[in-house]
Amino acid sequence: FSSRLPVKDELLDGFYFCKYHNRNGELISNFIEIQDAYYYHKRMVRRPVKQTEYLPPLSINDLPLSLECGQTQVSEELPSWADAAFPSPFMWSFCDVDSPDGIQSAGCMRRVRQTSTHVTNYFESYVSPNGTLVLYKRTTSAWKDMGLVCWSHLDSSAVYSTYFGGSSERPKLLTYDSNIPFVGSGITVLSPLTQRITVRIGPRTGLKLVTKYRSTPEYTTVKWTKDGRRIPPDFPGHSDYLLKFPDLIRREHSGTYNLLVENGNDQVNFQFIVSVVGPPEVIRAPPPLILVMEGENVTFSCQLDSFITESLEINGLPYQPNPTNFRTELRDQYPYLKDALIQPLQKNGHILTYSAYNLLFTPGSKVGPTHTVSLVGKNEYGLARVSTLVRVLPRINILKAPKDYSCTTDCLNTISHAFDCVIDTDSYQSTYFVQTWELNSIPVSKMTKDYQQSKFIKTEDTKLIITPVDDPSLTVLFRKVNVTCRWRIFYPHVTSRIADLDTRLLEPNMKVYDSHEDAKIRPLMTAALDLQVDHDPTPASANISWITAVIIGILVIIAIGVLTACLVMRFRGE
Repeated sequence: FSSRLPVKDELLDGFYFCKYHNRNGELISNFIEIQDAYYYHKRMVRRPVKQTEYLPPLSINDLPLSLECGQTQVSEELPSWADAAFPSPFMWSFCDVDSPDGIQSAGCMRRVRQTSTHVTNYFESYVSPNGTLVLYKRTTSAWKDMGLVCWSHLDSSAVYSTYFGGSSERPKLLTYDSNIPFVGSGITVLSPLTQRITVRIGPRTGLKLVTKYRSTPEYTTVKWTKDGRRIPPDFPGHSDYLLKFPDLIRREHSGTYNLLVENGNDQVNFQFIVSVVGPPEVIRAPPPLILVMEGENVTFSCQLDSFITESLEINGLPYQPNPTNFRTELRDQYPYLKDALIQPLQKNGHILTYSAYNLLFTPGSKVGPTHTVSLVGKNEYGLARVSTLVRVLPRINILKAPKDYSCTTDCLNTISHAFDCVIDTDSYQSTYFVQTWELNSIPVSKMTKDYQQSKFIKTEDTKLIITPVDDPSLTVLFRKVNVTCRWRIFYPHVTSRIADLDTRLLEPNMKVYDSHEDAKIRPLMTAALDLQVDHDPTPASANISWITAVIIGILVIIAIGVLTACLVMRFRGE
C-alpha cells in the first residue's frame, strides 16, 4: 500500500493501516503513525516578524548568545509527539550586503536568496524547534562583517528577524572583535543543571542535548558520558556545549547523560535524563503462517516490549472476557469455527501466548477452522499488532490404499506386482507435499546398486512395481516384506533437498504432517508381500507334451485303421 499525502491545510496526524476483508474474516496490518510536521510548520511560519535589531560589536564575552526568530504565538502550540527532536522550519543565514542593497532587511534577504551563507560557517550554533538561535563560539573561518536574518523555505517572502550592528539611526553590519580577551573566572551557568527530555522512538533529525555556560576557553575541559561510560560510537558527534543524537532513535538511547565542565578548581555537571518512548515494539514476532492438521491443537507466542494492555482478535473480532458470549458471536459470524475452543490470551511478562483446541472441519466447509489471529499490545503512544494465519488442513483422504494391494498367497516370482497409493491433494496445493515408497522401512529412492532389490523395483507415477524375479534363488529378497507409501506435507518454502532429510531433524516451521507418525493412517499405507517360487511346468514343456499326445493319438487311430482293414481282407479271403 502506498499513498501520496495531500499538501493542504488539513491535519493528517493519525494512525494509518490496511485492512483486507472477505467472508472468512479480516486481516489488519500494523499501524503506521503519521506525524504531520508540515501542518504545524505552516502554522509556525505565519508568526509576526520582528523589527530589525541592532547589536553592539560581538566578542567572546557575549557567547553563548541567544537570538529570537520573529514573535511566537499561542496558536503555534505543538502536539504531544513534537519533542526535542522536532525539526525547525526556520533557517539562519548571513548576508553580505553592499551599498546598492543598503543595510536593510529586504536587501539582506535578497542576497540570501542569491547566495546563502549558513550561520554554521562562522559559529558553532544550535537552532531550537521554535527557531531560537544560540551562538556558542567562533569557527576558524575568517570573519567578515555581515547581516544576519531568520527566514523559512516555506515562506521565502517573510523575514522574521534581522540583525545588524550600529543603531537604527546609523545601521552597520555585524562585527565580531576576536582581539577582546575573555573577562571573568570560573564557570557561569546559563542553562538548567538538570533537564528531563522525552523523545519518540524512530527516525528523528536534529535531537541535541544543549547546555549554556561561559568559561575561560584556555582552561576549560569537558567530558560527555552516558550512564557513567563513554558515549556510544553510533553518536555522530559532540562539542563543548551539545551532544548530537543519531537520526534513528532507539530504546537503548534512554539513559542519563552528563557533561562535566572543569575550569581549574571549579567544575559543573550538566545532567540530562533522556527517556525514549514510543508504541510497543515487536521483539519476536510469531510466524505469519502456521499449518496444522485437522484435530490437532495450535499454540504460538510472540514477544512485545513496552505494552501496557494486550488484546486478542480472531478474524478481526475482539476476544471478549466472557468466553460464552465470544463463542456465540464467533459462531454467528464464522460458522466453520463453531467447534474451535479458543483460549484466553496468556501473558507472561513480555510474552503473549495464543492457544486453540478442537480444530475440526464442519460439514460442507472448504476452509475448515482456518482463522487469522491478531495479538495487539497498546500503550499511550500507540500499538503494535502481529497477525498469524492459522490454516487447518483436512485429514488426508486416501483414494487408493496400498493395503488393498497386499499379496501374501500365490504371489509368484514369474509375474509383476504393482502397488498404488493415491491421495486427494486438492486441499494441499499451497503446501509442499511429497510421496515416497519404502521397502521394509528403507526408502526406495536411496537404494543403491548395493541393494539387490533395486534391480527389480521401479516407480511409475503413484505406483511402485516389482518386476518378475527370474532367478528363483532371489525370490527370498521379497519374502514377507512390507511395501509402505509415505506421504508428507511441508511448509511452502521447503525444497526437495530439505524434504529428503530425516523428518525428525527438521525445524518445526518446516514439517506439517508425516503419515509415519499417524497411527490411524499408517496401516492403510502399508502392503504386505510374500513372494513365492512358481513350481508349475513352464509353458514350453506344456506345449511339447500336448503335441506328443496328439501324435500318439494319430498313430493309434492309424494302427486301428490298419488292423481293421487287415481283418476285413482276411475275412474276404484276401
